[in-house]
Amino acid sequence: MSDALADNPRRTTLGRRIVILGWAMLLALATCLAGAAVITVRGTFGVFILGFWPLASLVATVAVFVTYALLVRLAEGRWPSELTLKGAGRELGQGLALAILAFGLLMGLLTLSGAIVWRPLASADWRWALTNGLTQGAFGGLLLGLVAQGAIARLGSLALLPVAGVVLAALTAAWLVAPEWVLPPIQRVNAALGGAVLGLLWLRRRTLWLGLGLSMGWGALSGAVIGSYALDDSTEASIYEPGRGVLIAWLKGTEGPEASIMLLAGCVLAVAFLTWRAWKEGCFSRA
Repeated sequence: MSDALADNPRRTTLGRRIVILGWAMLLALATCLAGAAVITVRGTFGVFILGFWPLASLVATVAVFVTYALLVRLAEGRWPSELTLKGAGRELGQGLALAILAFGLLMGLLTLSGAIVWRPLASADWRWALTNGLTQGAFGGLLLGLVAQGAIARLGSLALLPVAGVVLAALTAAWLVAPEWVLPPIQRVNAALGGAVLGLLWLRRRTLWLGLGLSMGWGALSGAVIGSYALDDSTEASIYEPGRGVLIAWLKGTEGPEASIMLLAGCVLAVAFLTWRAWKEGCFSRA
């Protein structure tokens, strides 16, 4: 199997393409199951097994990295160079900084335009937000980034074309954020565009750390701010009050910031810029 998965652009037989795409799905599934298993154990047995959510998220993070690395070693006959530690801290930090900047810009614009109104500090459950919401969101972002980049974009580009790898990463992200397909259409589109951003980052960098930092940072902030809730009203699952904004619904989004037109515009601009840069760098001419 490792011979079929070797990066050899001259070998483009149909059988090899099928093998690579099948391996991509297996790698993505196994990585997701490793993380889900840890979270399931924590959810089933509570603090008696893995303690509070920050510890469970840390254990799940280690589990998905180890699972990914071992499976790549077994199937592809190599240790994952896309997870090289050289420059990892710098790229991870850059991704986190980009996530903070993008999320802060989105929430700032929505606040200044009157789309959302923040709750008083005393009424928001910040302890839950910073312990559970932030760590669970960070793990969700990590899992999304690892699967979309390492399994789908990388292997999809190898089996088909680089542009196909980006498209497959986008479709995977749109599905992973809610497999039940219950999200509003615009939020699903935003998730797909986020997956395309991750795929394009992989094409340009050939490492996973920048995309992982971006997806982890966005997931952490989203989990802490959007996924948290108010102490005085648990029916509104956020520490802001989306119902009190005065901005028209089509701009602010009826289901929160991640379903807003502002985020859609930002994602479209990011995909367009990264696509242009990847084209200029010749990334679409190689797998």
